Amino acid sequence: MEQDMKDLLRVGWLVALVMVGSSCSTERKAGELFGSDLDEGRLVVDALLLVDRPLPDLLVSQTIAPGQPVTDRNSGVAGASVVIESGGSTYVYTNDAQTRALYHPPANAPVVMPSTRYNLRISADGRVATATTLTPDRFAIREAVLLDEQTLGVMQTFVTPSETDDVFGVPENQVIYQDGLLEARFNPGQAAGYQVGVLSLDEGSPFVLTADFLEEDDYADFKRNSSSPAFVSPNGTLRLPWFAIVFAGRHTLRIFAVDENWFDFIRTSPEFGGEGGFGGNAGDNFKFPQFHVDGGIGVFGSASVDSLGFVVLPRDPTDLRPSN
Repeated sequence: MEQDMKDLLRVGWLVALVMVGSSCSTERKAGELFGSDLDEGRLVVDALLLVDRPLPDLLVSQTIAPGQPVTDRNSGVAGASVVIESGGSTYVYTNDAQTRALYHPPANAPVVMPSTRYNLRISADGRVATATTLTPDRFAIREAVLLDEQTLGVMQTFVTPSETDDVFGVPENQVIYQDGLLEARFNPGQAAGYQVGVLSLDEGSPFVLTADFLEEDDYADFKRNSSSPAFVSPNGTLRLPWFAIVFAGRHTLRIFAVDENWFDFIRTSPEFGGEGGFGGNAGDNFKFPQFHVDGGIGVFGSASVDSLGFVVLPRDPTDLRPSN
């Protein structure tokens, strides 16, 4: 879970990278993504709270001038006062001994509660950044099924982690690549929107995706984890497109029900909102991410999450392509 979270969103380093021109667009010039108004030394917040998980580590960095290499030494902010408050309780963070940007919650930090407001305050060298998140309700995948592409009838019903300790071993969770439509169903709750992460768990497993138009360099660019742009689902369904699956073997699908801060950031960020990944809403293409941080940029967001495990099998073993 922790690694998947890091792969979904590393806001502080993303912002620092774009400030020196290392964004996903090869045509964008240094500083263009956030414009000239984002001057050097702006505090950058990177903190994501998960319901029913302890208060997390967080990152405090700062924007740096274009042209500089991004390192913890020149973008990490050491010695800041970092405090999270909720319901009259205050939790003071401490700076990591080795990493300037990294801050740890107090020992025995409480778990994050659903439908609860958390306030963040960061003070560093006269600069103050504040942000607030209202955590979503608890989230659960009610049912996951494989549908017939023509009739949309249920071909297969997956077994969820709440029903077995071995989601990868049961036959119900074995799927043939590109056979049917994988649909997750859930009860929409108090959430601004959703984001999905797909993780291939078997390092070294072969490619199940093969196509004549793919070059060797294309295969080298494929990652074992991917994340979607933001999307809404008023009817409580998600269909996972097959092109989000690249490798054979075990996979974990995680659906994040996110708060307004998280939703707006990924919805308006070119890194997450339509210029990569899968899914998303038509017309979502923003140049300037929306930050809900007073006195700084980045995100102080929260989410609830549930997961589904399944195994992807090739229709024909000869269709597999070695990944190494």
